[in-house]
Amino acid sequence: MKRTLNFILFLLAGYMISCTSSESNTEEMANGMCNCFNKMKDSIPAEAIAVFEKAAVADDAKTAFSDGMKNLPLETAQKVNAALMSTAKAGSPMNNCIKELDKKYKTNSKNQEEMAQKMITALKGKKDCAIMLALMKMNLKK
Repeated sequence: MKRTLNFILFLLAGYMISCTSSESNTEEMANGMCNCFNKMKDSIPAEAIAVFEKAAVADDAKTAFSDGMKNLPLETAQKVNAALMSTAKAGSPMNNCIKELDKKYKTNSKNQEEMAQKMITALKGKKDCAIMLALMKMNLKK
């Protein structure tokens, strides 16, 4: 599971490097990313969604997520793993969604940390964006 999470965080980092950093597009991009990652909600049990929700509001999202995942039944953790891996599977709805966003917002932004912080700020307080917010917070370096 840790390898899968690291892979997803790597994908997010790569995506953010290619994203625009303009303020006006950050809100749109955050909404788009939220919509992409919400495509996996149907394949994740409610108890796992709760883990993402807790991680999204935690000061240390990585620890909150890791601890929450340890408490889930193996079958549920495997479903989360499969859903996260679907982001990298060519042709999957999530992968297609992320690629479309990448085409729309692609520029030369180089500051990944700054972009992540802007995305987190844009996602905070949004209803139903816990998955994306948790993943973004886990991607931040301390």
